[in-house]
Amino acid sequence: MFEGKKMILPKYVAVQAYLESSGTAFAELRYVEPLLEKMLEVDELSAAMGKEILGHKSDVSKTIYNLFQHIGIIKARFDPDTTTDYFSLTNFSKYLLETRDKSQNLVQPLIPFFLTWLPLKIFLKYLLENPGADLNRLRSTLGEQLLYHTKETAQMFKGVSFRGGRRPFNEMNVENVLCKIGGYLGLTYKEKRFGPYYLTPLGKYVTNSIDMLNYQFKNLDRNLDPTKLAILDFISQGAKNLIVFSNKDDGNKIREFISFLETNTNYRVHINYNLSNFNAIISTNSAFWAFANIFSNVTYDQIKVLEFNTKILEYVEI
Repeated sequence: MFEGKKMILPKYVAVQAYLESSGTAFAELRYVEPLLEKMLEVDELSAAMGKEILGHKSDVSKTIYNLFQHIGIIKARFDPDTTTDYFSLTNFSKYLLETRDKSQNLVQPLIPFFLTWLPLKIFLKYLLENPGADLNRLRSTLGEQLLYHTKETAQMFKGVSFRGGRRPFNEMNVENVLCKIGGYLGLTYKEKRFGPYYLTPLGKYVTNSIDMLNYQFKNLDRNLDPTKLAILDFISQGAKNLIVFSNKDDGNKIREFISFLETNTNYRVHINYNLSNFNAIISTNSAFWAFANIFSNVTYDQIKVLEFNTKILEYVEI
């Protein structure tokens, strides 16, 4: 029987992995490369054009577009006149593809983009700690955690829709997306269709450099406030005291959210509020701060938390 380590995903990481896998279902090279080739030839592609290129009646092309958006190599534009979404390469990804060594396939220049994709990072880290894990193991450990965290988050945030699945650690995404990407990047291999899965020597080397504790949160759901999600994350990990920096309006919203949590859950927390022109949340071993309108940083690295504390909290009585 397989005996491995259980990777514990913080709520913030689990929710982000779920959101970053939205709409993904396929990543085979036979689908990926034709779309990339066409994007180099024309300014924009629609989902209908993608179907025609791939010769599919299904929405395989749309799932590839979703993956490309998640890893940051394409951008989308909605045309209200035709009610159609159009997709095009970002300037940087187009430059990388156009200037690549012609001996390279189209995926090789994009490897760094794939390695920033949180579901893939979790998959690789899990295999590093659990070599020989199979689909059932991934689904029953990582998948179950995503199911729990997304269900609880949906209860805490009005308007946030989670379908309750184990994505991206279900059969469809593991087999058709994560394993396919890991395989053609030369990072993973498998013995049978549903595992066991292993890292290659290159995969071990690359995975050792992945930092799971400090990353950018992409706010992919307008109803999911990253600041409030960070609070829910920290206190669900056992934090009893938080220091919050925010302006007056955001501080009042945080107070309302804390009141909601204490009324509807067993969570209890003491918060030290401080007026500031930026948003930040500090617990004993976790830190979050907003540094732009659409991105937020979260870290569970105690060294980074200590550095943040020395820079910011020396002015605050803790």
